Amino acid sequence: MIKPTLLCLICVLLLFTSAFGETCRSKHFVIHSDFDPRYVQIIQVNAEAFYANMKSRYFWTGGRTPVTIYYSKTQSDTFKLLRERGHKKKARRSYYMPDEAAIYTHRFTKQGRAIEMGTLFHEITHHFVRSNFKDPPAWFNEGLACFFGDETRIVKGNVTLGEPNPRREVELRERIEKGVKPNLKKLFPMTQKQLYNWPVGYNFSRALFYWLYESGKLGEYLQSARRNGYEVWVLEQTVHKPVNEINRELLAFIQKDCYAGAFLREGQRSKNQAKKEEAFLKALKLKPNYAKAKLELAFCYYRRGDYKQCRSWLWDILRFSEGGEHRAAAEQMGHSYYEEKNYVKALEYYQKALEYSDYYECKYELYYWMANCYHYQKDHARAKELHKVFLDNNWEPEKDPRKVAYAKKYQKWEEKKGSEKD
Repeated sequence: MIKPTLLCLICVLLLFTSAFGETCRSKHFVIHSDFDPRYVQIIQVNAEAFYANMKSRYFWTGGRTPVTIYYSKTQSDTFKLLRERGHKKKARRSYYMPDEAAIYTHRFTKQGRAIEMGTLFHEITHHFVRSNFKDPPAWFNEGLACFFGDETRIVKGNVTLGEPNPRREVELRERIEKGVKPNLKKLFPMTQKQLYNWPVGYNFSRALFYWLYESGKLGEYLQSARRNGYEVWVLEQTVHKPVNEINRELLAFIQKDCYAGAFLREGQRSKNQAKKEEAFLKALKLKPNYAKAKLELAFCYYRRGDYKQCRSWLWDILRFSEGGEHRAAAEQMGHSYYEEKNYVKALEYYQKALEYSDYYECKYELYYWMANCYHYQKDHARAKELHKVFLDNNWEPEKDPRKVAYAKKYQKWEEKKGSEKD
């Protein structure tokens, strides 16, 4: 595995007069961004890892030229850039321009919420679809991008696939329960406008690819669609079932795996602790291996100070080393021991989390907690060293100025003690 520092050797070489000052070039991407170069580097390594995984597993070509990524800070920045470049399109989260092989995206929504890296993966998938498939219908293009992008992370260089998207699953469940009937015979011939106007269009399309993935037929179906097109019989031939039977299985899958994501969303939204836990348990009843629901339950117990019960849920996640929640579970395990002042065990789990953080935007936070653990173990030299690593790698110091201020003071305290000894 090539380390992130080596993948961005020529990052930040060019300075434009526009707002997009920093340029980062790699094998398959050119990134323009006004973000801190350390964050641009994180964008790059995630994009390259996603590209490599998709190319080796599901696609045949990535196109002839590198993809250009315009990565802004805010939604309004992206709108402004699109206008400056002569585009009338608006990108609430992101937009792929096929004629330019360019992606326009940003980190923060209009409401100030951070957008996950999966949004970038979504648009890279659009590029792959354009490069590998002839005239794909909107349901194919959007459904595949939603499946490969939503909830996807990079863990030790590998993509994590096969997760519900809670936001989409809530919408899908609500529409189905109001009487909208998902039907592949209706979906497949739809135009782009019809797909947009169908209340379950996007989310049902994603569910189809999610079901194919869980059935082990996704790669085979993509190959068949590339050769034979996008009619219903191509799907029937791939899974060896008639479309009516596929519809029944797909709806049953939605009511199990996808509805689990809907319950997770309900729990996240609820302000009532008991209702939160009830919703997460409902999600797990439908999808027993749903690591995100286990993680949310662990957070619930952590907040009430029941660290033993918190850790019991985290253990279930940590048993699977390749899961998308492994890093977060290890970090939370560290926090639970930290609250109990068991700094040896806390440090052990922070180090485990660090092993899974090469593609994580906030990896720098772990150094702060590790430094504190060393401080309480009286290893002040190591604490000082890790506080410096925290400061050197913190690309968003405005996020938690108190931690930054403390780390800087710690440096001064240790330097002062050292000079007094001399």
